[in-house]
Amino acid sequence: MRGRYIYQLAATILPNGLGNDTIDHDLGIFTSLRTAEKILRDYVESGNFYCPVYSYSIMFLPVNDDLEYESERQINVYSPDGKLQLSEFNMMSCNGAWSKNLNIDLRAVIDIGPGKKPYFTLYNHWKRGLATKCARISFLEPKYELGTSYNKSVWFLDDNEKEMLVDFLRTKCRSIFSDKCTNNWMSVIGAFNNEVQGDDDSRILPYDLPIPNYNKLEP
Repeated sequence: MRGRYIYQLAATILPNGLGNDTIDHDLGIFTSLRTAEKILRDYVESGNFYCPVYSYSIMFLPVNDDLEYESERQINVYSPDGKLQLSEFNMMSCNGAWSKNLNIDLRAVIDIGPGKKPYFTLYNHWKRGLATKCARISFLEPKYELGTSYNKSVWFLDDNEKEMLVDFLRTKCRSIFSDKCTNNWMSVIGAFNNEVQGDDDSRILPYDLPIPNYNKLEP
């Protein structure tokens, strides 16, 4: 990542408890990362919101010499105690599977933070740019990974959506990633492996990885 950045802070809150739409509160835009981090620490330690905070975020927004916003960006997501949960750079992503009929898109967006958690991102529109919310879901267990997105709400799936996801992952398909892929689950694994292969081969996931019981997903 090169060039200049501005840094936008946000707090994602849960206005009506888990399972409902989240709201992102804009906490300001800064030209200094050091200042942005200091302000964020102040919010973590003494922020007074009327609802529980799901996560805090620092969004790295690239700008050109005329301070015009460019598309590439990085996002660092912190838990309410200030601990970095994940870090994403939006160029490091790959489409795994999508359905126009179900109006969903599944992508592998790689965590470049210290934890390097393996997960995929589910969007509520088959064209990611038109999605209004997304869910980060672990490949390894029925668990949401803490995260938020620039201009997208956090998505906690209801029971019908969980069942829809499991059925879709089991659906047979062909994949550009490997002849080993026989269904959408393997295709999403292929998208993840495509991004980490050659960069960190230790993160490659096996294609025979069992599908976790995503019907048990809980925030």
